[in-house]
Amino acid sequence: MTSFSGFDPKAFKFLEELTHNQNRVWFGEHRSEYEQFVREPMKCFTDVLSENLAKKEVPVWGDPKRSLFRINRDARFSKAKHPYNMHASGLFTRTGDKHSPGVLYFRLDPLGSRCAAGYLQPEAHILKKLRLGILNNPKSWIALEKALKRKGYELDYSHTLARIPRGFSDVPADLERAIKLKGWIIRKQLPRSVICSKELIKEVTGFAKDMLPLLSFGWHALEKFSD
Repeated sequence: MTSFSGFDPKAFKFLEELTHNQNRVWFGEHRSEYEQFVREPMKCFTDVLSENLAKKEVPVWGDPKRSLFRINRDARFSKAKHPYNMHASGLFTRTGDKHSPGVLYFRLDPLGSRCAAGYLQPEAHILKKLRLGILNNPKSWIALEKALKRKGYELDYSHTLARIPRGFSDVPADLERAIKLKGWIIRKQLPRSVICSKELIKEVTGFAKDMLPLLSFGWHALEKFSD
């Protein structure tokens, strides 16, 4: 089994400098630092975390070639035109790529590193099935939210619809808030002391284990209401 003892603090230094040097000339001159302190460690982290998730029977994993986001930004449809991301990130899914619903997310960021899990910005047809899953098994959903709260986790309710979505009616009052959600997301902040230590893999693996009931609830809904 490959080992991973944490990110070098120089990863943060590079990303901080990149924030203030958003131009291709500077990046070209410092590409070796990016590869040494950010890209290659992200690949190693992906492999080791995937092995640990498998040991804990959490059925998501990452592929260094398919799961990691590129440092280059596609700014064509964005108001922000800076050419490079100022963080490094990746997704862990049941298929090992970025397109399978139900994810574990990791972000290395000088402004605040974190991991997250759930159904992030799901497409409309997926979100509809997730909502149907809640209505189909309301007691399990309510119990799930309570169990997560006991462990110190809460869904992000900051992105919700103002009204019950079209196609849904007679939603019980205790489920209205959940049905209005635009996605299911739970986040965990990771301090630099953890990011730069061998405890990182353990921390993210433990978070993923805690999130498995939420992911599984969604997977079951997607399977039950498949076309």
